[in-house]
Amino acid sequence: PIVFTSNQPKGQRNYGYWGGVILCGKAPVNTASGESRIEGGPRSMFGGGAAPNPNDNSGTLAYVRIEFSGIEYVTDNEINGLTMGGVGNGTTIHHIQVSYCGDDSFEWFGGNVNAKYLVADRGWDDEFDTDNGFSGKLQFLVGFRDKNVADKSKSNGFESDNDANGSGNSPFT
Repeated sequence: PIVFTSNQPKGQRNYGYWGGVILCGKAPVNTASGESRIEGGPRSMFGGGAAPNPNDNSGTLAYVRIEFSGIEYVTDNEINGLTMGGVGNGTTIHHIQVSYCGDDSFEWFGGNVNAKYLVADRGWDDEFDTDNGFSGKLQFLVGFRDKNVADKSKSNGFESDNDANGSGNSPFT
């Protein structure tokens, strides 16, 4: 597999030692303008705005391990192990493991990418989190928890919100 990890020596790595992997696409999201700035500090935008593309292709991520990532940039604005914003169904996501993440292992902000064979291993917050009108299909997910590790939100195996305000905006998550 391809391994994204901390630059700290083996045995000295820990939760949140680096940001994480972020993919931003042009698929539909449920914000008022149809696009938004991705969480965690980057200036990158996601969502297709007035011309969203559900078939957006943000590339291929397969047979990847992401470890010791995930960091809170500021309160309620974090980088996850794998963050996907407005990623469309032309993108290929499969066989991904996120371990020892300092926030959510996987988070989807809108989009409709399909993903399968995902492993969330001992994350700090949620294993899987969907918001902003995510409508993709997720198959074959497993999460392993350490009962002694959780953030201030108490963490969930799977968190799913329509958006941060709980609105009725469409597309619906």
